[in-house]
Amino acid sequence: MLPKLLAEIVAAEQAKLWRSSVKLAIMMSLLGLAVMAVVVGMVFVLYGLYLSLAETFPPWQAGVIVGGVVVFFAAILLLVIAQQSRALPIKNSNPPEQAVDDPSAQLGSVIGDIVAKSNVKSSDFVLTALIAGIVLGASPSLRQRILTTLSDMTKSNDK
Repeated sequence: MLPKLLAEIVAAEQAKLWRSSVKLAIMMSLLGLAVMAVVVGMVFVLYGLYLSLAETFPPWQAGVIVGGVVVFFAAILLLVIAQQSRALPIKNSNPPEQAVDDPSAQLGSVIGDIVAKSNVKSSDFVLTALIAGIVLGASPSLRQRILTTLSDMTKSNDK
């Protein structure tokens, strides 16, 4: 029961992670394109402003005026950003309650029952998790082997 539940949770979380990473990549690329379009548009607007001012003022005065306008808008933007960063509310530190139907909550309760019945100290679990994290972080081949094993377990349990 536990391996099947673990395999289902891992498969569901892996699918969610994949979908969210694809969405994030698309959003980031569209945001990058939008920023580039705004920068190109601003260059043309500022160049047009300079050319129109250069007809009535000497070129150096037109450059100073356009530069002053850019600095003015940058200062306003910085003030707005500073004001918004101060106005952010402090997030609640209480974790949200998990639903009863949540498979990770079920897995946690099963593992909690097993740990409660054993006489293993909690510090042993912490050290085991730390060592496992270091080993998995340092060994890509071991991560791949575990991932393929979990995938194989998922496929064999689905049959």
